[in-house]
Amino acid sequence: MSFEGKSNNRDILNSQLIYKGQCINNDDPMRLGRIRAILKTENQSDREIANENFGKRTYRNWDEKDPFVFKPLLPFFINTPPKINEYVHLFYNNITRKGSKDKYYIGGVYSSPTTSNVEVYDSSVTNLDEGSRNKPFPNLLNEEGEYFIQDSKGIYADPNDITIYGRGSCDIVIKDNTVLLRAGKNKNFQVGQTPRKNEKRSFLQLSKFDSRTVYGTPEKKFIFNSEDKNLKSLIEYDIINPENQESKFRGNIYIYNLAQEGGLSVSTKSISVNLPIPETSKSLMTKISFESKSVNQVKTLINKVLEGFIKSNISDIVTQQSENITISGPKRFDSGGIFPFYFRPQKSLYKLLNGVNSSTNPQVVFNVGSIISQVSIKPTDGPSKGYSLVYDKNKTDSVPFKPTKQNIIPKKVEPFNKSVGILGGDEIYLLSHKSQKSGVKGKIDLSDTIYGINENLVADEIEPKTSSMVRGEELIDLLNLIVRFLTGHVHSYPGLEPVKQSSDGVTVDKLLEELLNAQDKILNKNIRIN
Repeated sequence: MSFEGKSNNRDILNSQLIYKGQCINNDDPMRLGRIRAILKTENQSDREIANENFGKRTYRNWDEKDPFVFKPLLPFFINTPPKINEYVHLFYNNITRKGSKDKYYIGGVYSSPTTSNVEVYDSSVTNLDEGSRNKPFPNLLNEEGEYFIQDSKGIYADPNDITIYGRGSCDIVIKDNTVLLRAGKNKNFQVGQTPRKNEKRSFLQLSKFDSRTVYGTPEKKFIFNSEDKNLKSLIEYDIINPENQESKFRGNIYIYNLAQEGGLSVSTKSISVNLPIPETSKSLMTKISFESKSVNQVKTLINKVLEGFIKSNISDIVTQQSENITISGPKRFDSGGIFPFYFRPQKSLYKLLNGVNSSTNPQVVFNVGSIISQVSIKPTDGPSKGYSLVYDKNKTDSVPFKPTKQNIIPKKVEPFNKSVGILGGDEIYLLSHKSQKSGVKGKIDLSDTIYGINENLVADEIEPKTSSMVRGEELIDLLNLIVRFLTGHVHSYPGLEPVKQSSDGVTVDKLLEELLNAQDKILNKNIRIN
């Protein structure tokens, strides 16, 4: 089939359905959600010329002859106009009559959810063929489906939920059994940056739960908690020439101080023979160098260093096989600043023992194994791993557990249908058009707030004309205390003032204390009503 003689319109020949456009004005005077947009495949001046009459412009912006006016393709009841210079999809009822009134638009694409506040046309097409030269924005999730920045999880909807996004920090999330209306869900961020969540957002949550949690009677039980601490010291040993066959080993023993604060500290919970410890986390205190030592002499020297360090003094090793031994650094240590510590072979030495392959020298494996298997803080116990935790001066090689008595409240989850409404925010105001706070002049003036209430009105009008909410249980506790004093008070003699302590132990001082605390204990100043 040929279109020759019928039409030369390339768009028809290509059966194009969607056209790329750019919004140039969104301030529709009719408030119907219309926009003025240009078609990116033609020159704006060409379209203007096509609507001129003998060189004179025949239309005004937004009138019925304006060739750049596009109506929303979505129903009027869903208003999602683009911002100026943003990308839009354009649709023509008849592509051969681009100047007609029967043309429509729908919101365009974005290159990242982090640009949805505003993104110009040239950036919006990043993920289209036209934007193939643009640098794409990075993914928010890794290959395992986890957020690269955990503090961003929850800002954007999960794939199975329906969401209506705002341009900023507001949205409506519709889950299977929950509707969530949020404002301030994320902290301020620049376009293109990954936002962080704001825990102090304001929100309204309506949920239907299919179960409920039922709590039983508290029971007292012992809970054993491990007493993990930050390591204070680290001892590592190394053999420089493990391949030698003449029992003339050279090597070093390093004693380090370990950092105690921030992300540089190392916990007894995480330490292992393979755990990498960055150089920024440790500082060298003492270095013991040796040479021309046999296997037995090397293991004896390392064990003597461990034994001396536990006793806070390694001076004795200079009298034990002191030939060919050099000590650089202090020999005495503060016993309160070395425990807990960990000792181990250096990583390169340990790999020789545990990374055996066809190219590994069997003599090396034998030499290294002979030394490491005899390094221990308890050398009489037989073969050793060559590494261990030393928790205290008693040579405790594991983290002890401390029993603590706790009240355990048993709970169970049972099927139950219930609905829940939750309203949250830093400050909450519940207002009635019919109510007025006693003692103030006039009701709260909510005129001219149909499109929202700003902070000035909250501070100037709403705050002074509302009162703090009362915490019910705390009020009942105070009333019970008053009633107990009234019903239990006695007089030392008729006509005298009552004794300052009632028969069941309530004192006047206790009453006065609770009354003074009522401002903060009973009143919630962040939840207010008129």
